[in-house]
Amino acid sequence: MAEKHNPEEHSEFQIEKRQSDGTWTSAEPVAVSDAGMPKAEVQPEQDEPVKIAGWEDEPRKAGKKKGSLKMVIAAAAAAIIVLSAGGFSAYVYTYDKIFPGVTIGDEYKLAGMTQEEASSYINEECAASIMDSSVTLKTNGKEYPIAVADVAKTTDSTEVAAQAYKMGREGGFGQRISTVLGCMFGGREISYDLEISEKAVAKQVKAIRKEAYVEPIQPSFQVDAEQKKMTIDTGTPGIDFDADAAAAAVTEALRTLSFDKQCEIESVAVAQDKVDAEAMAEEATTEPKNAGVKQDGKTLIEAVDGIKVSADAITKAVGDGSKQTYTLDVEANKATVTAAELEKVLFRDELASVTTSLNPGLVGRTTNVRLAMQAVNGTIVNPGETFSYNDIVGERTAARGYKSAVVFENGEQVPGLGGGVCQGSSTIYMAVLRADLKVTERRSHTFQVSYTPIAQDATVAWGSQDFKFVNNTDYPIKVVTGLSGSTVSCTLIGTKTQEKTVRLYASGAAYSNGYKHVSLYKEVTVNGKTTTTVENNSSYKIESD
Repeated sequence: MAEKHNPEEHSEFQIEKRQSDGTWTSAEPVAVSDAGMPKAEVQPEQDEPVKIAGWEDEPRKAGKKKGSLKMVIAAAAAAIIVLSAGGFSAYVYTYDKIFPGVTIGDEYKLAGMTQEEASSYINEECAASIMDSSVTLKTNGKEYPIAVADVAKTTDSTEVAAQAYKMGREGGFGQRISTVLGCMFGGREISYDLEISEKAVAKQVKAIRKEAYVEPIQPSFQVDAEQKKMTIDTGTPGIDFDADAAAAAVTEALRTLSFDKQCEIESVAVAQDKVDAEAMAEEATTEPKNAGVKQDGKTLIEAVDGIKVSADAITKAVGDGSKQTYTLDVEANKATVTAAELEKVLFRDELASVTTSLNPGLVGRTTNVRLAMQAVNGTIVNPGETFSYNDIVGERTAARGYKSAVVFENGEQVPGLGGGVCQGSSTIYMAVLRADLKVTERRSHTFQVSYTPIAQDATVAWGSQDFKFVNNTDYPIKVVTGLSGSTVSCTLIGTKTQEKTVRLYASGAAYSNGYKHVSLYKEVTVNGKTTTTVENNSSYKIESD
């Protein structure tokens, strides 16, 4: 049997061997070292069997010997396990470095380092590498890197190293053994908490969203006037992503140091508008353009038919809008005057003619009026076009020959370059009123002028106030202007389609706050039927004596 032994010394077992004469004697003991590995004296080869003390020296049945052998093997295995466990326990309690398997993330291994070495490694190698890394946000098939340094700061390396060193050194015996085994065979990750800026992450995600965003393509249409067909495209959805979800995914990747893993965010569709049949019909419908003439007064411009389409027709064609495109028929909006018809009556009639008086002794003012009338003379306004006095006359500058003369400015009469050109615009306005054309911009002078009836003047100022009218007839109009002696003239030449008379009169004069207020009425008679409208309301500052 094995003898008791001092645990501080080598363990010994009593072993006997059979001699050649059949007797038993003691064998040399086996020594077990502190490391748990057996040391045995090498003995000369013996043919005799070895006997363990306590065994009977008598023949045994084969079955009994076999069972006893199993017991020996089991006992030996148990002894090895006990010795190994003892050695591992000593390792757990005496090892003074970070245990194997302890890491920061999947990449940074701290095993075998002292706490100080780990702190230095984390600060110099690990933190620098982390800050040089980036998190990748992927959406709609494109990748957008976000640099860690732009959204986070490093944490205290001393604290992280302390956490790593504590792994396997906390708790009771069983917990410590279990933790170290878990480190060695399963690995343990130490948390490296970056100081993440939510505001910076949101800013990066916002910039990526702006770049990745795809505007929806809104419904549109095309009209083939020759084929009288209209094609409607219902548009295409845009592409966006959930910014909050993206920020959360990026933050999680930063928290877990998952720099090799893409933060893939599912894109979402941004619906385009529905087909607005009313708006589309209004936009698609175009007015016809009657034949006109170029500014040379000779070259004719062919008429262009317009298009008519109803909202009901569009609604019926599109239906539920499930298809990409739809085609429907449209109607031609025929022009009323062709080039061939225009050629026969071009500039046939005088629509209106007026004159105003000026003082030719005011040389500067007269020069200005003459220059303006020369610029306007012969201007052709085709059907539907707008006449702009400022656009045609241009800026009044000394380089263009304009002189200083009296102008109305801020309620006062003061010298100004181009003074007097308002007489030209007022003379044209008087002719336009009598031709019953549509005035779209006009304003009265600050003070009542002497060269027109009250409320029939039209002041202008470069860059701020203009005089405009539209040719609302079916034929071109030529504006003929001039200055002769003390007379400024304007004649409008076009084509009459009916006989009409126009009478103008001012009425309802009233006075308030130093101003005289009047209304100009226009009375138009066509085929014996008369209509009266208010053409304008004018106010004039009353000059003090």
